[in-house]
Parts: sequence; C-alpha cells; structure tokens
Amino acid sequence: MSSNNRKKLLDMIRILFEKTDDEHYLDTYQIIEELELLGHEKTDRKTIETSIKFMIEELGYGIEKEKGAPNRYRWVDRTFELAELKLLVDAVQSCRFISDKKSKAIIDNLKSLTSAAKAEQLDRKIVTSNTFKRDNSSVLYSIDAISEAIRMNRRLNFTMVDFGTDMKEHPRYDGKLHEVSPYALLWNNDYYYMLGIDTEDVSKVKTYRVDRMKDTLLLYEPAIPAPKDFSLDKYSSRVFDMFTGVTAQVEIECRKPYLMNYLIDRFGKDFKVLSTEEDGSFRVSVMVDASPTFYAWIFQFGGDAKIVAPSKVCEEFAAMLDAQR
Repeated sequence: MSSNNRKKLLDMIRILFEKTDDEHYLDTYQIIEELELLGHEKTDRKTIETSIKFMIEELGYGIEKEKGAPNRYRWVDRTFELAELKLLVDAVQSCRFISDKKSKAIIDNLKSLTSAAKAEQLDRKIVTSNTFKRDNSSVLYSIDAISEAIRMNRRLNFTMVDFGTDMKEHPRYDGKLHEVSPYALLWNNDYYYMLGIDTEDVSKVKTYRVDRMKDTLLLYEPAIPAPKDFSLDKYSSRVFDMFTGVTAQVEIECRKPYLMNYLIDRFGKDFKVLSTEEDGSFRVSVMVDASPTFYAWIFQFGGDAKIVAPSKVCEEFAAMLDAQR
C-alpha cells in the first residue's frame, strides 16, 4: 500500500470515527466529499466499499454498513458508551483537587473517544456542594506514585504542606521528608487518603491527605509489612452530611493555626481573614448555612474554634449545646 493510500485509509477511519455514531450515518458520497476536503483526489465508490470492508474484517473496527443507494455507514462499537463518558466527565468536573485547566484537558481527551455529535453532550456543568477546585493537579502524579509503590511493595518519600493564614501552602515540620510504606488509597469525601507506616514510627498505620503531599518519589527500598490486623474498613471516615440551614455571615475565632486547613477544606478560599495574632490565632468571616451540621463541625474542634458573631447564631449554637446536656 502506497503512503498516499495509507493516509487516505487513516483519514477515512478518522472521518467515520468522528462524524458517525449509532444515530448519525455518512453515505458513500459524503465520505468521498470529506476525503476531498482533506486534500485527496476524487475516490470511486468501489474503493470506499473495499476500504471499509478492510476496516471491518481485518482491523476489527465496529463499523456498521446499511445497504442502499447509496450505502450508509456508522461507527457503532466504541470503548465507552456515552453514558459512561458522561459519568467520567462529571467525576472530573466535581473533583476538587483537579484544577479547572486540567479538568478541561482531561475532558477534551474524553471527548475524543466519541463522535463529534456525541462530544457536544459532554459539555456539562455539574453543580456540586463543593465548587472550590484547587490548582493542585500534581496530586495526579502522587496518586500514580502511590499506586506503583503499593503494587511493587516499595516505599516512597514526600513532604507535607499546610495552609497558613495567608491562604498559601507552607511546608509542614520545616519541610521534613517523610519515608512511608503505603498500604492503601482511600477515597473519602472528595479527597484521596494514603494509609501507611512511617519509617520513623512503625507502631501504627497513619493517614495522609494526598493533596497535601508534595514531591512524592518512589523509592527502591522494600516496604515495611503491614500489621497483621490492618483493615481498610477500620480507617474509613464518616461522610460530612449536609443539611441546609439559614444562610448567615459568621465570624469565627480560631485559636490554633491548624484550623485554616479545615476552613479551606470546607469553604474553599471564599472567606475573609479579619485578623491574625502572633500566637497563631486568627479570626475569619465566612458565609455558612447556620445549621446543626455546621454547629457540629465547629464543636469537633473542642474549643479551638468559637463562633463570635452574629449574636443570633451564637445563641442558636449555645441552645444546641444546652439541648445535649
């Protein structure tokens, strides 16, 4: 087969893949026209028929022929059904650790797996309770490194970061390098968690938020064996249930700097830091649903977080605490 004929065959494959599906056909003459638009000389009908027969019988492509005058063709057998692609697009759009830019790139790749007509249906706008998407697509490479370490039974190292009161990431423990033997990846409440044992403390399995891991590197050292009683179910966390309350602008006094991590996890960066103190405490103003779930979220910090305004929300929180006595 000459190079020109090979290019014509490849272009014909691309034309059928992109422009036909279970609902859209191209007939023989339309295929000839599409080839001419790509710069090929006029092709006779017999060549089209022979080429498509080769695609079906020799290459195994899922192309269906409908006899007629002229014959019509459509690409019906694809790796993913449209409903499956929609599900994948929704998952990518909803994922908080994939930036908008990276999400678009992944979705464009997913679109290339179906026809142009069906690809239009993948332009979806999914509304989720967590609309804040961090520009942290490097987590994808961390997940890959963790998966390889688990598969190959090897260790990896990395540093951890926290958000400061400036809403920027800062190295935890002065950039200390952790060497960990990973045992499992856990997806919970929009985040990936890695479970493993740190080489410096082999007494217990620890949990690491993958999107807070930086510069993850796969090592050659064999992993430390997991404890005999290790169980993934044992480490599963409860999902943060969402119940709607009255929307209110609330001021929260945070007595410890670690609380910035939880504020950004829950509300993104759509809140205002009102003040910061030398001891690491700070005060923020955030729009919330003043509901029992929000109050329970505050209560979990054991006094490190305190609602200070408005008075109505403070009173409701106090009333809820009194009701538990």
